[in-house]
Amino acid sequence: MALSKSELFEKRLRQVLLLIACFTFTLITYVSISSFAAAAKAGRSDGFLILILFSYFFPIVLLWSSFRILCMTFLVPVSLIVITLGSVATRNMNILLMIPLEVFFCGLLFYHDQKNNATLIHADVELEKMTSKKNDLEIAYQERGMSISVSFEKYTSYYNLRSLANDFSTTFSLSNLCQLVVTKIVHLIQKGDLCMLLMSEAETGSLSLMASRSSSGAQTAKTKVGDLFDFWVLRNRQSLIVQDTQKDFRFDLKKELDLSSVRSLIGSPLLHEGKPIGVIRIQSLRPSIFSTDDLRVLDAISTLASAAISNAILFQKTEELAIRDSLTGLYVQRHFLERLREEHRRSLLTNGPFALLMSDLDHFKACNDRYGHGVGDLILREVAQILSEVAKDGIVARYGGEEFSILLPNSDVVAGAKVAQTICELLVAKQLVIRREHIPITISIGVSAFPSDTLDAEELIRIADKRLYEAKHSGRNQICFSE
Repeated sequence: MALSKSELFEKRLRQVLLLIACFTFTLITYVSISSFAAAAKAGRSDGFLILILFSYFFPIVLLWSSFRILCMTFLVPVSLIVITLGSVATRNMNILLMIPLEVFFCGLLFYHDQKNNATLIHADVELEKMTSKKNDLEIAYQERGMSISVSFEKYTSYYNLRSLANDFSTTFSLSNLCQLVVTKIVHLIQKGDLCMLLMSEAETGSLSLMASRSSSGAQTAKTKVGDLFDFWVLRNRQSLIVQDTQKDFRFDLKKELDLSSVRSLIGSPLLHEGKPIGVIRIQSLRPSIFSTDDLRVLDAISTLASAAISNAILFQKTEELAIRDSLTGLYVQRHFLERLREEHRRSLLTNGPFALLMSDLDHFKACNDRYGHGVGDLILREVAQILSEVAKDGIVARYGGEEFSILLPNSDVVAGAKVAQTICELLVAKQLVIRREHIPITISIGVSAFPSDTLDAEELIRIADKRLYEAKHSGRNQICFSE
């Protein structure tokens, strides 16, 4: 790796200092030994000899910063040895005082280095803190800029946006609301050829088309599912603008079979309780149709639409809770009777048949008394699951207590009896073991049908109830119907 100019200069400087230190040290050692010999012959020591020994501090200082190991392992020991020899040769013990002086001097150099290192470390820490603070400020500035860009206040100049919240709150029907949203978008953003609203399915993770609207009426949505652009918006929870799908490097168009109807698009996510649930998208056959201002308007509309769609979803859940039994998850009696009346009216108009099953668990009270209500609740849930699986196309309800009712559209009495027989057989085969004890589950069912038994809805219930009690009195675990 090539060195920079500053690094190269520093390397050359260290080499020069090393040469100077080695030359100086060699010269001082030579002069010292010669002086020791002369002083030994004369039998005295003078100040010149001590001055020469003091000169050892010069090469030590030169090598200390760059070649500390060489200084500590060679220069300092050799200089101490020369000082000792000088003291012996001149028989002057005062020269030995230079040894602690030199050690003290090396200690001062070491202390100075440690202090400089601590200062450098502190400076590095402060620099890192300032850099981190700078990055945090930049991120905060970007986030603030993004929040301002998607804020509804930025679009107060658009008069039509003010009425969107009121328009979206006029319906709680999810399908009607989705169609209203795409209609408003086409009206406000008069660009592109097609606007689509897609919703995510929690079970499969796919995107399904809920509503679409063409600006000219010439184009319709060719697909009912989302593509890679929609999933990008959903996955990243970010708005998307693509000026040309054939040139955008972010997407692999080879994975898509047909993108001939899309050259440019903008998309924005729909959120419910902080989670992405759908995508609003406008697309065009031509490239470079949309601007960032169009995307901002779409973001504002998607924010309002997200709130309205969340309310519609919560409303549907509330309605579902009102018509479902909390224990079994089946419909409650009130909703069952409403559906029965609807099916009765439909059958009167079409002259189509339907069957009604009224059922009751056998010896359920005795089971509750013996094993407790917890076991009783477990049995009710197990029975509800079997009834729902057998009558997939029917309306299954908990009529009250341990009584269940089933409405089977487009089924005559024979078809109803077959369903009842299947239910009885599955419950008998159900292996429910509580505390190592097998608990049998049986059910009695009465079947009535329209129009073979009666044309009146309330009379159908009365007939099915009567046949239920006939099945009970005939020994239970039976079905009763009129052929």
